[in-house]
Amino acid sequence: MATVVFEKNIGGNVKARRVEVKYTELITAGASQNINLGSVLPSGAALLSARYILKTVFTSGSITGLTCEVGTSSDTDGIITAGQLLSGSPTAGSERAVTGVGVGISAATPLARFTASGANLGDGSASALTAGNIYVDLVYVVLPTY
Repeated sequence: MATVVFEKNIGGNVKARRVEVKYTELITAGASQNINLGSVLPSGAALLSARYILKTVFTSGSITGLTCEVGTSSDTDGIITAGQLLSGSPTAGSERAVTGVGVGISAATPLARFTASGANLGDGSASALTAGNIYVDLVYVVLPTY
C-alpha cells in the first residue's frame, strides 16, 4: 500500500497530499496495477495541481518499460497522462505535471496506474522491479456546497 507522506491544509479550503509509491508495491502477476493514492477525497474536491516526482529511477532485469499515469478508477489518466519511469533514460528528480487542472475529483479515490512492458510487474507476491520510487503530489480545494 502506498504511504501518505503528508496530508495537510495549506490555507482555507486548499489541501495538499503527498504519497510515495515504492517498487516493492508493484507485485501484480500482470502488466498493469493500480495503486490508491490515499483515501477518498472529500465531496466537493476539485484539483488545483498535480505532479509526480521520480525520486529513484526504476530498474529491472526483465521489465523493459514502465509508465505511470494518475487519475481515478473511471479515468486512469484523467489527471496526468502516462510518462516513462524506466526506459528512455529517465533521471531521478524529473517531474511530470498535471494535464487536467480543474478536474473534478469529488468523492473519488485518486490512483496511480503503473504499466509494464517486456514482463509482468511481479508474480503476485514479489516485484520484478529491483529499485525505484516516486512521490505523487495532489493539491485540491474543497468547494462549499449550496
